[in-house]
Amino acid sequence: MEKAGRIQVLQSRSAFGPRHYENNKLGVAEKPNAEHEVFDYNNVNYQDFWQQTDRRYEDAAERIALRRLTKTMQGSCLEIGCGFGRLVDEYAPRCSQVLLTDCTAHLIEAARQRVDSLGLTNVECRQLDLYKLEECGRRFDNAICVRVMHHVEDVPAFFRQVNGALAPGGQFVFEYANKRNLLEIGRWLLRRPNVQPFGYQPSRRGRGVFYNFNPAYIKAELRQAGFEPEEVLAVSMFRSQALKRVFGWRLLAGLERWLQRPLAWLLPAPSVFVRARKVSRPEND
Repeated sequence: MEKAGRIQVLQSRSAFGPRHYENNKLGVAEKPNAEHEVFDYNNVNYQDFWQQTDRRYEDAAERIALRRLTKTMQGSCLEIGCGFGRLVDEYAPRCSQVLLTDCTAHLIEAARQRVDSLGLTNVECRQLDLYKLEECGRRFDNAICVRVMHHVEDVPAFFRQVNGALAPGGQFVFEYANKRNLLEIGRWLLRRPNVQPFGYQPSRRGRGVFYNFNPAYIKAELRQAGFEPEEVLAVSMFRSQALKRVFGWRLLAGLERWLQRPLAWLLPAPSVFVRARKVSRPEND
């Protein structure tokens, strides 16, 4: 292992040759498992990320979107990458049973504490890798996945896992980082892009496990995995510290409420929420 200041670089070898893992700005090293790169939250206080930083606008925007896409949700639900259970109160009261999963032990413990504090008796929590959803041992009527896809190295494999975890006709609500957003397009026009906004393949930001996606790629992979998209929302359109300081998070969230659906055809926002339906088994399965 080599150290340079506060940066740690880890190297491992996979079927694709050497891989490098580097500390991100939160000070957390990514590390390999047997098949996929994973983001390690073991040394992160994820609650502080939401509570001690000005994330009230982003939290409100995501709750608006999730509420819209899950308002008719019934039956059982699997949340993948639940973190500390931040969003469970938005949908669990409408479900018969809920399983919260995350690969990080201390986040699952925090989720249990949050579930208890909310008095949700229909929710259980379990530590589980998102690439091993078959270990749930049962199928669900719904699946939810928010703020996780940007850490997913192998989207086709993940979508196949979700398909296998859902009952026929099951509903999949998820969020992904959109690289074709207005800010990245502006950077691209100024020849200072972080990613290539119009490239079809996922773009990896820096050397950490952070991916941004082209909406066309996500739509195609969904269909190959046996899903049909039903509704799309453009979310967090005002994700700017300057805008939050000037206008305040409540006003921006109010504008967000009115714009998520009308701007879905354009998808100018950095975050996209999707509701898809399982219509078949994955292709080549």
